[in-house]
Amino acid sequence: MERDCPKCFLKLNQKTVKRGIWKVEIDFCIACHGIYLDKGELLTLTKNKPLHNLTTSHLGVDSDSKLLCPSCGSIMDAEYPDEIEIDVCLTCNGVWLDNKELEKLKRINPKDLKSLSPEKIAELYDAGKEVTYTGLLGWLFRR
Repeated sequence: MERDCPKCFLKLNQKTVKRGIWKVEIDFCIACHGIYLDKGELLTLTKNKPLHNLTTSHLGVDSDSKLLCPSCGSIMDAEYPDEIEIDVCLTCNGVWLDNKELEKLKRINPKDLKSLSPEKIAELYDAGKEVTYTGLLGWLFRR
């Protein structure tokens, strides 16, 4: 499937990246060096389950990204794991990463993403999604 860069509007090229026994087809832009990853590929490349959850089950509905998904054309949402802005498709959960963001995401400690911010919890609650509470909030709400 041909995909276009959501920033430069040039045709994305493909390359295969091997991570252990897994192979990931990355779509990349030769102009801005951004990359597009299909749902689940970010988890394969980073092995960071909380990061994967942020781009799938904890994805809200507020779209504050200016990009359209290279795969399905839907609007994307900006997420901020460890203050790194990434764009996630609200429909297919594909992820657009700007130049060097994948390397930054690989360095994030999964423990740093285990708890959701109050803003993220409010966004999920407003969207009618189930919110898992941890720590003191979890103890209070389980009672």
